[in-house]
Amino acid sequence: MEYAELHAHTNFSFLDGASDPEAMAETAAALGLRGLAITDHDSLSGIVRFGAAAQAHGVHPITGIELSVEPPPAAHVPHLDRSWPYLDGGALRLDIDDGTADVPEVAHLVLLAEDLRGYRNLCTLLTEAYRHGGLDAPRVPWDVLARHAGGLVALSGCAAGEVPRALARGGPEAAHAIAARYRDTFGRHGFAIELHRHGLPVDGPRNAALQIIAARLDLTCVATQDAHYHDASRARLHHVVTCIRHGTTLAEAGALLRPNDEYRLKSGAEMARRFREERARAASPAQDPVRATVAIAERCAFTLHDLRYEFPRPRLPHGESALSFLTRLVHAGKVVFYPDASDEVEARLAHELDIVDQLGLAGYLLVFKEIVDWSQSQGILVSMRGSAPASAMLHCMGLCPIDPLEHGLLFERFCSPERREYPDIDLDFPHERREEVIQHIYEKYGRTHAAMVCEVISYRSRSAVRDVAKVLGLPAARAQRLADLLDYRDADPLERLANEGIRGRLADLLVELTRQLADSPRHLSIHVGGMVISSEPLNHVTPVLPARMDARTVLPWDKDDLTILAETFDVQLIKMDLLSLGMLSAIGRCFDHVAELTGERLDLHGFRYDPGVYDQLCAADTVGLFQVESRAQQSFLPRLRPRNLADTAISVGAIRPGPGAARAGEHIVRRRQGREPITYPAHELIPALRETYGVLLWQEQCIQVAVIAAGYTPGEADQLRRAMSHKRSEERMREVCGEMVDRMTARGYDTSTAEAVRDMVVGFAGYGFPRAHAYPFAHLALISATLRLRYPEAYYAALLNCQPMGFYAPHTLLWDAHRHDVRVLPVHVNRSAWESTLEPLPLTPLSGEASDVPGPRIPLSGEASDVPGPRTPLSCEAGEGQGVGAYSARTGGAAHGASPTDHDRTIAIRLGMREVHGLGPAARETFEAARADGPFRSIADLVVRTGFDRDRLESLAEVGALLGLPSGASTGKAGPGRDRRAVAWVTGELAGVGPTYLPGLAEQLVTRPDLEPMSAWEEVQAEYRTLGYAPNRHAVAWLRPTLEGHGAVTAAGLVRQRHGRVARAGGLVICRQRPETAGGVLFLTVEDETGLFNAIVQAPVYERLRRVLRGEGLVVLEGPVQQRDGTTHLMVRQAWPLRPGGTVAVPSPVGVRSHDFR
Repeated sequence: MEYAELHAHTNFSFLDGASDPEAMAETAAALGLRGLAITDHDSLSGIVRFGAAAQAHGVHPITGIELSVEPPPAAHVPHLDRSWPYLDGGALRLDIDDGTADVPEVAHLVLLAEDLRGYRNLCTLLTEAYRHGGLDAPRVPWDVLARHAGGLVALSGCAAGEVPRALARGGPEAAHAIAARYRDTFGRHGFAIELHRHGLPVDGPRNAALQIIAARLDLTCVATQDAHYHDASRARLHHVVTCIRHGTTLAEAGALLRPNDEYRLKSGAEMARRFREERARAASPAQDPVRATVAIAERCAFTLHDLRYEFPRPRLPHGESALSFLTRLVHAGKVVFYPDASDEVEARLAHELDIVDQLGLAGYLLVFKEIVDWSQSQGILVSMRGSAPASAMLHCMGLCPIDPLEHGLLFERFCSPERREYPDIDLDFPHERREEVIQHIYEKYGRTHAAMVCEVISYRSRSAVRDVAKVLGLPAARAQRLADLLDYRDADPLERLANEGIRGRLADLLVELTRQLADSPRHLSIHVGGMVISSEPLNHVTPVLPARMDARTVLPWDKDDLTILAETFDVQLIKMDLLSLGMLSAIGRCFDHVAELTGERLDLHGFRYDPGVYDQLCAADTVGLFQVESRAQQSFLPRLRPRNLADTAISVGAIRPGPGAARAGEHIVRRRQGREPITYPAHELIPALRETYGVLLWQEQCIQVAVIAAGYTPGEADQLRRAMSHKRSEERMREVCGEMVDRMTARGYDTSTAEAVRDMVVGFAGYGFPRAHAYPFAHLALISATLRLRYPEAYYAALLNCQPMGFYAPHTLLWDAHRHDVRVLPVHVNRSAWESTLEPLPLTPLSGEASDVPGPRIPLSGEASDVPGPRTPLSCEAGEGQGVGAYSARTGGAAHGASPTDHDRTIAIRLGMREVHGLGPAARETFEAARADGPFRSIADLVVRTGFDRDRLESLAEVGALLGLPSGASTGKAGPGRDRRAVAWVTGELAGVGPTYLPGLAEQLVTRPDLEPMSAWEEVQAEYRTLGYAPNRHAVAWLRPTLEGHGAVTAAGLVRQRHGRVARAGGLVICRQRPETAGGVLFLTVEDETGLFNAIVQAPVYERLRRVLRGEGLVVLEGPVQQRDGTTHLMVRQAWPLRPGGTVAVPSPVGVRSHDFR
């Protein structure tokens, strides 16, 4: 029996459907269905994946939705008697809940697209539904539905449909009237009545009544399943997602759950058996509700191949074509960037312009040029990455600071005639100003023509465990504990569950359902920067939904969907990546500081690196630097010994999952050092692999190797590029590289070499950088290093003001600043701005600043300490670049290129008010307005002018931000200006004082406290609690006696331990990393008052010490010291929580949370 399922849901119905689009398509093919319609609730998010899967399995895909419709007011059907008058006598009373009792007045309606017109109406209706009802309750008004009914087939829907609901509530006459309205709107052939069979007593009588209504109105009936999963094995998961959606448990869900597992796909033969009665009542074979589905499926001929999209055209000067204008811009830039252009430059530019002409890309590139030009006109820094830095043409247009000819970047990585697609261009903007650029694009192209790409937020193992555990009835705290303890590498999660007291059937269900739920879509979010603009309204191609963010709209498809559209359906929906980069914000702020201090305006283009930065990279002195600050980079850089931009790019590219799995960086280091011979798989591969010493590192090299060694055609090489760039799937990479070994051996390579090359290429499924992408990142890395070297105060102040960003919290950045001799002054209401600023020295210190701060602290350079001084530079060849000017305010006009250690430190960082936790952004305007009227004269004056509440005032008092302000009370035993406890008490007394008090009266009314002053340790605790750090005192310094009792050395002392010696060290865990490519190894970064050290924990040790290593913020670690090529690691064998001795009470962790990631 032929049958097409016209009503089915995937997990893109979001916590309703329980199977993915691919499983639905595969099952439909296995069942022999003539077609399958995916009709997700108010969503077209799954149709791209479904369309590709259906095409792969030979299933006819039908595009549809189950839309939420707001019926006209006159259509309201009151709850009437639930007995149905049966036309051939008698009556039947329904005593079974039909699921409609709690359904809101919005009704469900299934809509199927017949053609492109119908699909565009689907997109318009969804757009209007979200515009009218919002993200959480989309609904389309009836009049809007009626205006966009063309090209659509409507089905009456599930129990929440308007017709079946009217039948259940008001009887056949009410349902007849509503069905007539739908027939009049969609036409007799455009509206059909759905019949369902789910094994319920209500099915037969309901279907009989619906068939009578259809016969009266000359409408077709169709048998559908309202399928919510591909087979019965997913029925329990459907119960689970239903409970998650309603925030309840299985035990309490009751009628919210479907009564059985019949809501699955079924074959035509099974549908024919189940609908025997309905088929027998059909007036003719054409009216057979099973056969009728095939006729409708055949009418629904639309596929995604039918979509049309056009990128906007730029505005051009009168009389210019896009190509002529682009060519003029390129030649104008050539005079600037290549003033003495060689024949190579001329040939390269001519070649690039010729390809642009062939592919019709001139207008596309000019659109990007306009975005960059507008951004720069607004003072917004822009950096370009992706494959774009490989274009000399873009370099001449001022878009890319990297000279591709100087660094041998291949233009074909950017675009080529064989690829026939728009090239990849990524724009980076400062994170705090990117929204200005996005809104400029909305305004320029129109909100109907621009939208952000979505990000599909899917369940990961931990979130799946947590939600499933709660649905199974476990308390929320225990569910979270299970989620924290389970590991994605667990081969036998049941054993770990048993250790937590979860056994038997409960454990089996938890594991089974978690595995089913993992990777299911949870909801849509906004992509980090992908934006689509169109010459036609976007709802001709896709619905446009409102985003959670103000003034944003979003498409229901993510970047992978756009790739599938391009690869499978030849629909090039162009995504521009407008990315947010925190380091650009920091660099821009630092540029501003430098301009204020020196008058010199720095820029990303033409920036000259200080040669001294390479010594710092070689010494792994990289905290706070872009791309090179991670633990892995700090281990790699001293061995690589970078001396120029190309070397730095190698470092940026080597510490990635793909090259890391192949140990590419390790082989490069060994070959540079002469400890491993430089070899090449074949002589003809030398040009492709020379820069990386015969080691495969870049995506471009993978493509070159495939073409040269395996004879890949340009089309096959492009498939390899796509797999590396988008899929990040080892399975996909192995498929693309499937014949590589055979093709290499056929060309004369031995099998071992061919397999080694194939394995290296497949390793890029773990994601490796294109070379053109690594160079702009390396450029920014060296800019950040130069700024920190030459303008440390400005650089660290900029970093603090841009938090959160990077690997390290403000706590670690601050102490790294101390280690670079930067003076840090505490928050004070009369000297701090909202953000951290630069303050000239010398100045009259406030009480509590500088040398009168008691307790352990980091000494400045030159004071006695075991803090190491500047590390001895490695003996390396001369580096590239020249330094930028030093602070003239410091040096009295220091020579260009002078060492930053040659001049006196004449400025310090004054911490800003934003550093105080609990003030919040709302306090900024209040504080700045109050300070604009002059310094605060007293605590009462501060209270009156800011209106800060007691909590905010006490936070300021505890961190010393009110020291020196008259309070009216004798300031206790500690003397004037020093007693934070007394000041905090006074703020409590003065909280709420208003402007009605006479000047000075409020202070006179304060009772004078006689309190013990805060001890130095109490002050540090207050600072960690309120700031996240103590500006001039490190918490671990107070634990040094305890650490010494453990026999622990400092981080600075650890580097002096000989290789292989067992040592102990401890401190604050600031970073945990357990990458998937490391075989279960855990990497820890630990900080004490002298610096950082890295610890490595092998997988068996990790399992034994799991609770301490994952649960403690302060630890003591023991193991042999590994000294290797200038890097030091502690190979952990034992670990303990760091508990203080004596009377010191240390919170754990002391207000500083580690940065944990894979």
